[in-house]
Amino acid sequence: TTIQSIVVQVGRTGVLTPVAELAPVPCSGVTISRATLHNFDEVERLGVDVGDTVLIERAGDVIPKIIKVVQKKHSGQKSFSAPKKCPVCQTNIVKENVDGVMYRCPNVQCPKQLERGILHFASRGAMDIVGMGDAVVRQLMEEGLIKSLDDIYSLSKDQLLTLELFKEKKAANLFQSIQRSKGKPLSRLLFGFGIPNVGQKAAKILAARFKNLDQLMRAGQEDLVGIPEIGPVMGQSVVNFFKNSANQKMIEGLKSAGLNTAQDNLQEKQSMKFTGKKFVFTGELSAFTRSSARELVEVNGGEVIASVSKNTDFVVVGRSPGSKLQKAEALNLTILNETQFKELLQ
Repeated sequence: TTIQSIVVQVGRTGVLTPVAELAPVPCSGVTISRATLHNFDEVERLGVDVGDTVLIERAGDVIPKIIKVVQKKHSGQKSFSAPKKCPVCQTNIVKENVDGVMYRCPNVQCPKQLERGILHFASRGAMDIVGMGDAVVRQLMEEGLIKSLDDIYSLSKDQLLTLELFKEKKAANLFQSIQRSKGKPLSRLLFGFGIPNVGQKAAKILAARFKNLDQLMRAGQEDLVGIPEIGPVMGQSVVNFFKNSANQKMIEGLKSAGLNTAQDNLQEKQSMKFTGKKFVFTGELSAFTRSSARELVEVNGGEVIASVSKNTDFVVVGRSPGSKLQKAEALNLTILNETQFKELLQ
């Protein structure tokens, strides 16, 4: 297919990613019209440009990927080059990391970073604010109602009702979801911040180690690198995040709004009966979401892993299980249905 344009997307941490917009083409049963180019060094390596004819594949039958240029455009004149400034806020971009392939907008107030950051903060794995999707966030920002994460908690039902997307019930539901999110444990809040290199597992480790947000904010690099699984790169990311004055102001706003900034005591209330045990889930569960099932295992001391091996202790099977069930049977592992999993929790 042909590359019609190359656009530059800004992620929630400011990373710039070139994306090829393609003439729609069928591939592995679906129509493909976009493919990530990953970074600007990859653009140079492939030698791709607007107007080129390229070969694409779906990596793992999921992610569209450009393999090579089949035919260059006829003009020979280069149309695309890496930008010097952020395409959204026009801040000078910087080149980062050891390999030097990552370009980032360093402006934490960049509107696109804020938009992506709010969506991440509200996501199911973080603060789980139901109803705060792309269109809602964009409209809230356009109306000037959200300029920082803490502004979420200043929103009133009356303000939501002024937006064209909202009627009484929708406004009430979102407002209630925002209020409920205040009680999420510290690990969810830390993950929601979107600190570079800090995923869900690292957020839980940090929350368990420091107990409350103030302690973590006072921690230095030397305090962090001594924690298992928190290396120097992640440690520096955490230190840099909490040293940023805009982030400090945002956190004060969250505290004033009444958010929980101390790790909950859920682990202390559980029996820790799964200590050292590894679980794999496969198929669709009816009584649990995957994230809630994971939390139930983890608060009881267990670990949820992605793939089945001889070291797996339990395989929990829902509707329409995948190949993990066959592998578990071949390895003669303990297989539980959803009812048996519930009994194990009691």
